[in-house]
Amino acid sequence: MSKIGLIIKREYVSRVSKKSFLLMTILGPILLVGFMVGAMLLGKQDDKSQRILIHDETLLVYDNFTEPSEATKQRFKLNIFDKTGDKNYDQAIEKFKKNDSIDLLLYIPSNIVGTNANVGKILYKEAPSSKTTLFLERLVNESIEKLKLEKLNVSMDTYKRLKNKVNLQTVDVKTMESSNVKGRAVVGMAFGVSIFMFIFMYGTQVMKGVIEEKSNRIVEVIVSSVKPFELMMGKIVGIMFVGLTQFAVWIILSSVLGSIGLSFVGSEMYSAGSQADIMSGLSAEGVSKMTQMQAGIINVITTVNWPLMIGLFFFYFIGGYLLYGSLMAAIGAAVDNETDSQQFMVPITAPLMFAYFIVILSIDNPNSPAILWCSQVPFTSPVAMLVRAAMGAEGLWWQIIISMVLLVATFIGTTWLAGKIYRTGILMHGKKITWKELAKWLKYKG
Repeated sequence: MSKIGLIIKREYVSRVSKKSFLLMTILGPILLVGFMVGAMLLGKQDDKSQRILIHDETLLVYDNFTEPSEATKQRFKLNIFDKTGDKNYDQAIEKFKKNDSIDLLLYIPSNIVGTNANVGKILYKEAPSSKTTLFLERLVNESIEKLKLEKLNVSMDTYKRLKNKVNLQTVDVKTMESSNVKGRAVVGMAFGVSIFMFIFMYGTQVMKGVIEEKSNRIVEVIVSSVKPFELMMGKIVGIMFVGLTQFAVWIILSSVLGSIGLSFVGSEMYSAGSQADIMSGLSAEGVSKMTQMQAGIINVITTVNWPLMIGLFFFYFIGGYLLYGSLMAAIGAAVDNETDSQQFMVPITAPLMFAYFIVILSIDNPNSPAILWCSQVPFTSPVAMLVRAAMGAEGLWWQIIISMVLLVATFIGTTWLAGKIYRTGILMHGKKITWKELAKWLKYKG
């Protein structure tokens, strides 16, 4: 086995055999899925029955409420405060405060019908859920619509025909299929941000490992048997394999645990009764929007080129890591501690941070020149190209090829430069290194 191969094996075995690695590799997905499932369960709409007191100053709105379903009647118990108009708002509030069995007070002001004053109030002791708010808003809005239609002598059927909204569907002229470009851009952003985090995570491990060996003077023994460049490459590639191993385990465990967790949450949150309650809280327009959203998600899942995305993810993860890992290894060799590394880390990692913000902004403008150029520049392409690939932009294939070639060529160039810095700095101690000093090291021959 070559010397680089031995160093790769040493780095890999020494790191994956650590208890901290095993703990985080197994505990990471458990914590991630646990937090997600826990958040969904904690955020689940409360299914307890709610007693709602209604003070309707119009004396008309409540009488025109749409008859709720049986499931909704069990969920929301409505009681009118005053049917004669003899009592006022302050009296309703006083009763609400004193009666602990009343959960909410719905106030409908007298000027809400026939005017532009469209503000009612929901008074609470504990903040209501969004489902409760939507339900009450639908009841009040539909009742006011009925009253206004009666005043205008317009039938409900006529109104529904007039109110019918037109939905515009985006269609790719090349395939003549519906396309959700922004939705696919979100998928690409998720891939890109994952690469962003992994490059930082494992690139920083390279730098810390080099600093540790340099501080402990272990490297002085190692370089007596291997060349500094071989040591640097072995460390970079070894940690890369550690990252790929950990990432693969995370995917498998997260998929298994996520499936189990979501099936449990789904049975709790999306039962037939729960779905009926959700729909009862939405207007026809709200139901239509929910249906469109579900259709949009399905469209994204079915139109994204998943084999291409997964393949590009691993290529840009490896390419981006090798590019930034070599630079971080050079930083680790040039300094004596992590504090001194900060002046070099900021300009090196700035392109990745820039790409991160460009990717976020590209969701609103997925064909902007900024995301196009960032997907080609090697220092930003590991994050940005995933968004371009997910969207399936015009001329994508040749852009991907150019981006890949530039990334590989830049990695070779930065590795050569990093090797020169590494070779000089790895045995240097007690000296504050500046950018000017690094430039001198690049001119050394040998």
